[in-house]
Amino acid sequence: ISVRRDFCADTEFFRMTDFWKDQCEGSDRWSIRTYQPTGTREYTRPAGVIAFDDRVRLTVDESLWRKAEDGCPFSNFVLAHELGHVELDHHAGNAKTKNFQLTANSWDMANIPPTLEELETNFAAVFLQCGVALFDKRWSAVDLARRAFSDVYYVQKAQSCVQLDVFKRE
Repeated sequence: ISVRRDFCADTEFFRMTDFWKDQCEGSDRWSIRTYQPTGTREYTRPAGVIAFDDRVRLTVDESLWRKAEDGCPFSNFVLAHELGHVELDHHAGNAKTKNFQLTANSWDMANIPPTLEELETNFAAVFLQCGVALFDKRWSAVDLARRAFSDVYYVQKAQSCVQLDVFKRE
C-alpha cells in the first residue's frame, strides 16, 4: 500500500505501464526492455524482472506491454506481479527463474503460482493495483478488478482475506 501511495491517491487507479514508466523516468537505476518473442506459444516467458542492489530492469514481451497499455487486466497483473518481486525484496534471497504456470479457465487465462514466493507476489500485485479499495464492501470483485486492471480471481481472494478479523487485527 505504501508503494502505491507513493505513486497516487487511494481513490485513483492506474495501468501498470504508467507506474513502470514513472519509476523509470529520469532514473539511471530503473529500466524497461521490451522484446519480440521468437516462439509461437503465447506467454511462454512474458515478463521478468532483474534486481541487483538498487538497480531494476523489467524485461517484457512487446505484445504483453501493448495489451497492458490497452487495459488488459491479466497483462497489467503480470506487470504488477513483477514489481511485487522488487518491492518484496525477493531478489535478495535467491536468483532463480520461476515462471507462471498458465491454465485456461472459462473466461481467460489464470496462473498457478509454483512457490509460496510467487503466491505472495500475486497478492502484492493485487494490493498494489487495488489498494484500500479491497476493504470497501461496495466493490464487487469483478468491478474492482476491472477498474484496477487486475486479475478477478486474486481480487476475490484478497477481498476475502482482508475481511478476516485476524487480518484486520494485524
